[in-house]
Amino acid sequence: MLQLKLSYQDQDHSLNIKSNNVLDQNYLFFKLQQENAKLPPQASTAFILAQIERQNALLEKDPKSIYIQSNQLKANFTTIQRLVKASTDDWGFWKAFIENPDQVALQLPHLLSLKLKLGIPPQVRGLIWQAMSKSASLHLETVYGQLCKEKSPHERIIQRDLARTYPCIDMFKQENGQGQVSMKRILEAYSLYDSDVGYCQGLAFLVGPLLMNMAETQAFCVFVRLMETYEMRTMFTSSMEGLQLRLYQFSILLREILPELMTFLEQHDIHPAMYASQWFLTLFAYAFPMQLIDRIYDIVFAEGASETIMRVSIAMLKRSQYALLANTEFEDILDFLTSHKLCEPYADFGHVISDAMSLSDMITRDKMEQLSKEYNGQQGDTKGQMTGFWKRRRNTIFNKRLTSIDNTPTGTQVRSSLQKKRWSSISSLSQDRSFYHKQDNEQLKLILKELREVKIMHQKTFEELIKVQNDNQDLVCERDALKLTITELERQRDKTCDSPIMLPSTNTNLQQELLAKNLQLEQECKKLSWELEMMQSKFDMVNEGQMALVDRLVSLKIEMDETINEKKEKEACQLLTKLENERLKLEIKRLEQQNISLETK
Repeated sequence: MLQLKLSYQDQDHSLNIKSNNVLDQNYLFFKLQQENAKLPPQASTAFILAQIERQNALLEKDPKSIYIQSNQLKANFTTIQRLVKASTDDWGFWKAFIENPDQVALQLPHLLSLKLKLGIPPQVRGLIWQAMSKSASLHLETVYGQLCKEKSPHERIIQRDLARTYPCIDMFKQENGQGQVSMKRILEAYSLYDSDVGYCQGLAFLVGPLLMNMAETQAFCVFVRLMETYEMRTMFTSSMEGLQLRLYQFSILLREILPELMTFLEQHDIHPAMYASQWFLTLFAYAFPMQLIDRIYDIVFAEGASETIMRVSIAMLKRSQYALLANTEFEDILDFLTSHKLCEPYADFGHVISDAMSLSDMITRDKMEQLSKEYNGQQGDTKGQMTGFWKRRRNTIFNKRLTSIDNTPTGTQVRSSLQKKRWSSISSLSQDRSFYHKQDNEQLKLILKELREVKIMHQKTFEELIKVQNDNQDLVCERDALKLTITELERQRDKTCDSPIMLPSTNTNLQQELLAKNLQLEQECKKLSWELEMMQSKFDMVNEGQMALVDRLVSLKIEMDETINEKKEKEACQLLTKLENERLKLEIKRLEQQNISLETK
């Protein structure tokens, strides 16, 4: 009885705690609403609301990746708040955001825009990014665990790029360290998750900031959301249509907002693709400090990637416009645009966000959609004139061969069959062997055997060609790295050339060793280039052999068809003759019966 009474008391106590928490939350939200009402309208709130609408629409189409309210985020936020002993109104706002992101964004948009401008607290930045991107998905977490057990076809390229991604950040600069291992697993898993994208070097720069702010599994889920619901995926497909669209939008907006700078860059033959591509593909992480990248990610997750990219890009160019116009050399201008020099005018990176948000009235969602429609219209007009990006020479040869047989009796049929099934259709030519002569069947078997052997040789040659290309690329990368090291040593030498202190002999010896190694690598590159050309020639010869066999098969098919037609004509003649003989026999019998009847009479 006493235990039952105690249990009832515990339940009442827990209910009181819950009701008190609800009251506290309602009171907190009421205070935040009052604070939001006092703020002037923020121009960037339109981006926040548009991103929520777009994000919800995309997630509704994919029930497997549907967003779930994550109690884990709330628990982690409470733990961090307790550890840092934070009780300010700012933390109260972010706590309310973790509780219900959509409600805060819809009912407190001006306050949210202001908080983003000031920056998310670093201790909870990863949690807020997860809440903004709605990455809590049991499906994605389960899929990630399964994909980590599989082998990616891009493993070698990913491993090669790890050391070149964030080489100055402690988390990623150690070879095979925890940071590199986690990044590798995420990139390999995504290459399997989205085979159309596979792997592109810029993807590693997108994953880095996520891993620095959250655990590996959560980073993968946020990365998938970033690609799929923030319009980043199309920039990494084989045709890069998303990147081309962004460059078009950027060019038009730059001409409208900074016409003098745009004219200046065009006069020096500097086009947006030469400097803005790295901004768009890496969200500015390639050359800018990580403190700024975190602030840019805050805006990206809240307001969308494409709009944020445009506003940040043009805002930074606007701030450095006169410094750019002061340069006269092509190399100096391009170096200014592709290095951290664009950040030098900013003592506080918060001003970058303020400058970007000040362009919200000029770079609107409607403006971006209008430019997108214009670009798509231009692409539609030129679509028929464009050729495939990865079009191979063998396809051209194949089409020429097919054109040469179009005028034959069975040319159209053979052409459509070969185009539809490629080489596998050749074996189907022997399905009607029961109609062919024995000699023709033997010849067809022999040709098919030769074709199989040539196909095996073709595959081996192609694999060798790919291996040589990969080796050549590795050597080129190593050579470029050595060139950068030599350039840095030369700069150090130039800086100290006026000093009485001479360079140490060790540096001179190191430079000589690097020069010798560079020369050796260049020779190896030339050798590999020559081998590559030889393999390509061999590859083309194998293709020509295949085409010759196709011609022989087609001609044999035509001869067989003619033989079948002749055989059918002969069979028809024989049938007609047989019918005529039967008719004559019947006529003879009739006449004989008439003679017998006459004789009887």
